[in-house]
Amino acid sequence: MSEDVPHALPETRRTWLQRGLLALPAALAGCAAPATSVMGFSARRSRAQWEYHNRFLASGARLRFRSHSAHGRPYTAGMEYVYRTHKRDPRVGYAVKNLATGRYLAEFQADRLFMGGSMPKPAVAAVLLEKRRGNLTRDEFQHIVYACDQSINASWFYLMARITPADEQYFEQKYRLPNVQIINNWQSPRFYAEFYERCVNYRLEYGCELLLEAMRRDQYGLGRWVMPASITYIGGKTGNYGEWDHESLFFYYRNTPYAIVLYTRGNFAPGNQLGCMMGGLFREYCA
Repeated sequence: MSEDVPHALPETRRTWLQRGLLALPAALAGCAAPATSVMGFSARRSRAQWEYHNRFLASGARLRFRSHSAHGRPYTAGMEYVYRTHKRDPRVGYAVKNLATGRYLAEFQADRLFMGGSMPKPAVAAVLLEKRRGNLTRDEFQHIVYACDQSINASWFYLMARITPADEQYFEQKYRLPNVQIINNWQSPRFYAEFYERCVNYRLEYGCELLLEAMRRDQYGLGRWVMPASITYIGGKTGNYGEWDHESLFFYYRNTPYAIVLYTRGNFAPGNQLGCMMGGLFREYCA
């Protein structure tokens, strides 16, 4: 993928002022921490649930599917072989994080940027929720559901038309997320591990409960099939386009929240390789 870059022009006073205004929201974010950062977990969750009922549900928008547990299908010796064979494959990047302690349990090429396919859809929704301080229309709320649970592209484009690169930059800086390209669709495994941490711990100031519930209804993914059926709280997002195939999950296992994020390139996964890798990472680092 190539990108045309215009030749640099001499900086004028006007362009200097424009650049300063663009950076202003980020600078303000650094001056005052989000209100959620000084609240305890229970208070943050209660606030998010109040917002969920009094903004999302009150708008008339609705989730369309029920959340479901992991499926608990057997993880076979052949799947383990695929995992061990490709654990350090240069085409993959992954991160496994304990979301309670913030500790990374495993990472490989975790900061490498991958073209995300449909992966950025929940993050795009989060940027819009932040921009509007949670006050969306019924149609906007419903498009968030459509983008997250069935990965509908038309809803993704609808949401992206309502945010700008400045909104994205402000969001990433406010929540101390890795500087990736959400709108331009280049992310890293670490970005989504950190994004899931902010969601699961209710550290986003707007829309946490909606995002969590929408991603728990995601209709795709292979990793949840080979995780224990005892995992009842599980959600995530997948992405695929051309040579790129990705999967990510957040879940509670034995009362501890985890995230596993896997990005691949180079047509790594024409079959069940994603399921093998997700199951292997879970068994080695979480179980």
